[in-house]
Amino acid sequence: MFERPLLHADADCFFASVALRARPELQARPVAVVNHVIIASANYPARARGVRSGTLVQEALYQCPELVVLEVPHAEVEEVADALFEVFHRHARAVEPGSMEEAFLDVAAPDQSAARQAAQAIRAEVAAQLGIAVSVGVGRTKLIAKLASRAAKPDGLHVIAADQEARLRAELPIGQVWGIGPKTAARLRDLDVHRLLDLDRIPKNQLQSICGTGMARRLGQIRAGTDDAQVRPVQHRESLSAETSTSGYGRADHTPAELAETCLERVLRRAEKAGLVGTGITLTMQPSDQGSPLRRKQSDLTAGTERSGWRSTVSRLLRSEPLPPLSGLRVTLTGLMPADQVPQTLF
Repeated sequence: MFERPLLHADADCFFASVALRARPELQARPVAVVNHVIIASANYPARARGVRSGTLVQEALYQCPELVVLEVPHAEVEEVADALFEVFHRHARAVEPGSMEEAFLDVAAPDQSAARQAAQAIRAEVAAQLGIAVSVGVGRTKLIAKLASRAAKPDGLHVIAADQEARLRAELPIGQVWGIGPKTAARLRDLDVHRLLDLDRIPKNQLQSICGTGMARRLGQIRAGTDDAQVRPVQHRESLSAETSTSGYGRADHTPAELAETCLERVLRRAEKAGLVGTGITLTMQPSDQGSPLRRKQSDLTAGTERSGWRSTVSRLLRSEPLPPLSGLRVTLTGLMPADQVPQTLF
């Protein structure tokens, strides 16, 4: 029997889904969105042809010559991510982000039926208001809820009941356990541990020596069904970022200063919406030759909301040293604090 089940909500192919909202004619074709020269997200038709996130565009095109490649719509992605979490917060009393497109939710559901209803409401609202699909899993703990959301994809809802949970805690392959990396999984397979049930014959001290104390403890809790079931909301964000990319900074309308201004406006608008102000700023610039990112930052600034002060700081950082040709730029607002906790004299 479920006791206050949790939800794990995860937007499907997030970057690609956002980019395809304005291109419905491409929905059935293999599509990938790229950040610089790396695949950031691929839709399901592209995945069916072997295209995966994190691969080079050239490799993806070799794998799938008919692939349609689009640039990541950074501004739109950030806006949709913010709106997605607004939906989550309307339906849940606690939201724990996993990334900009996924989160664990405590919807205060007393049972499995109520959790399913909350998941259906979230999915319907996201589809109607944002035009993207979000898959939702329902489970008793975070691990089980995340496994359920994986099973729900694409664009579905899946509930893992008590009998299925018991089977998973025995039969789940080690490589599919959320949080176990390839190296740890390989070490466990060297011990002939291929499923969770196989852990029962491994002495505790041997497991600790292979995986470390923390992971060994977690694996024991997973087998016992006492793993993490608490949704921990982020009470205070430390930073907010906005980024963009271009294939030609040499154009007059795509100078580093103008793109930095665009990113700055986005991140300040998001901070205002969240009721936050920053005390520092970092510019991260990606050279077009794919060299190491360049970072310039200013911290310990007076907390405030005036655009002119932030613009001056960004301009000064950009002018501090000559810049090479760039393919991308990110602005990060750091040292965030609630605006209502900043002494008025600071403004």
